[in-house]
Amino acid sequence: MTYEEQPDLGLEPDASMSRTDMVEAWRERRRARRSRPDAETSGTAGPDGFALRRWRRAGVFGADAVHRVERLLGTLVDTRSGGGEAPDWALGTLRQCLDGDPLAQLPSAVRAVLENRAADATVTTMTLIHECGLPWLTPHGQAWLEHLMESGPTTLSRETRPSASEDVSGAFALHYALRHDDLTTLPRAAYARILPWAPLGTLDDLIDAGKVTRDDKPWELRPDQQEQDYLKARLAPALVDRHAAEAIGWQQFLQRQRFIDGEDTGGEAGELYDLLQRAVDGDTSVLKELEYVLPRALVLRLRHIQDGALTGNWEPEVLADRGLWRLMSALWEPKAAVQPRRSAFHAVAALRHAYDSLRTGDLKRARAQVSRFLDYVEGDPLQNAEAWNMSAYLALLDEDLDGALIALTRIVGTQPAAEPNLDLVKRRQNTPRNDRPHPSNPYLELGLPTQSTVWKQRYRDLRRQFADERGEAARLNRAMRRIQQAEQEEDWSDFFVLPLDESMFAFPDAPPVTLVPPVEPMPRQTAPRDPGDAAAIRRRAVADLLPTLLNAPRRPDHQHRTTT
Repeated sequence: MTYEEQPDLGLEPDASMSRTDMVEAWRERRRARRSRPDAETSGTAGPDGFALRRWRRAGVFGADAVHRVERLLGTLVDTRSGGGEAPDWALGTLRQCLDGDPLAQLPSAVRAVLENRAADATVTTMTLIHECGLPWLTPHGQAWLEHLMESGPTTLSRETRPSASEDVSGAFALHYALRHDDLTTLPRAAYARILPWAPLGTLDDLIDAGKVTRDDKPWELRPDQQEQDYLKARLAPALVDRHAAEAIGWQQFLQRQRFIDGEDTGGEAGELYDLLQRAVDGDTSVLKELEYVLPRALVLRLRHIQDGALTGNWEPEVLADRGLWRLMSALWEPKAAVQPRRSAFHAVAALRHAYDSLRTGDLKRARAQVSRFLDYVEGDPLQNAEAWNMSAYLALLDEDLDGALIALTRIVGTQPAAEPNLDLVKRRQNTPRNDRPHPSNPYLELGLPTQSTVWKQRYRDLRRQFADERGEAARLNRAMRRIQQAEQEEDWSDFFVLPLDESMFAFPDAPPVTLVPPVEPMPRQTAPRDPGDAAAIRRRAVADLLPTLLNAPRRPDHQHRTTT
């Protein structure tokens, strides 16, 4: 036997081997192959020459190929269909081939059976076709299958790749692009076929490459709700709600939403939402640190807020954000009476300015601010009621009882809390001047709201502060004695009630929407270039090649591979 006559068993010529050694090596290889244990064929004689010739009609060449095809056909016959019953003629053809009468219609029968089987069965069959070199495929089909099995050429011209009708799911085009590590080669027309089924990790690869964008709306093509929410989070985070974020475990979104809803974000000190909360509560010491964690656009806005505090002028967008009012108030120290008509924030700031001036004993500034507010007749009636009440208190301090009576009469109809003050003024009018108690509210003299429970500590702090000022000490002592007497008698009717409603002086509890960073797209949660995803794409592509099976086997030429 010459070297040229030897079957192709993987032997390569070796210059160091003699002709006898080469023949002996081939014989040893043949003996090892024949003695290889095989659970399916042990104890069973191989097909004889007559049977091998009959199998050639079905395009199966060689004893090894016959054994493997028989095992495959047995599996196809015995396995129940997952999507419908296979045609009787196809199953009959498979059984006839198994009974020793192979037919040329075998490839067509296998194709008909596989049309009702899962993709894995198709992949198994196509893999066997590839390994055994069965001439059941078109020349193009053979090239495509070898490309998918990575045993053929890596590059195919665009003309020789499957058409859209052959690559029904776009899997081959996607596999080709991923194999070349260049998603830009993926035809745009294939996206509509790929997006409904491609593995989620592959979609992430396409998103990272900029090939799939929000405009593609891939979430509308996916049947799984969780995948829909995930793709929205990656491409259109503004479309995600809290329920969806919880379903996909998007913690960044949930932390932001908890902050907006006024809930505990669960973050650590020094993190974004901790610093942001402290800032909007009026802690100006964190503003510089906050700039390091805010996006650039919001850093500029924060600086504009600080610049506006120099004059009390802010942009309409900032003034409309009620969550910023505490911070703006902490940054701003009005040098004169505030004009309440400028905005809703300025109206609250004007009330607070008048109230703070009363509590600090700066009656001149308080009168100027109250007067400015009373000119603002278009304001909130409840805020106006507070201004008229403060006006009545200032008149009471001046013993202008008629002025106090007029001010209180204006508001008692809309603010019932003003009735005790009106009664106080009327009693005072009917009391001789020398018998009247001091007109001030002792709590206000201590800088506290009426009936505050912390007045004793406040009194002690002020006494230490003004220990060397006799006049101030006398005023504080008088206030302390009047409060003690009222508590002993449980009668506070001689104290002018101010404010009537503390909520009118409070800034709203609202999130600072103009300082909260926008929702950023969710980072990918899948592994890039996952081998499992690549295998799934390959299986899909191989299944798409099923229609390339011929109705009858081709006659192999001398270049066709017929051995394993």
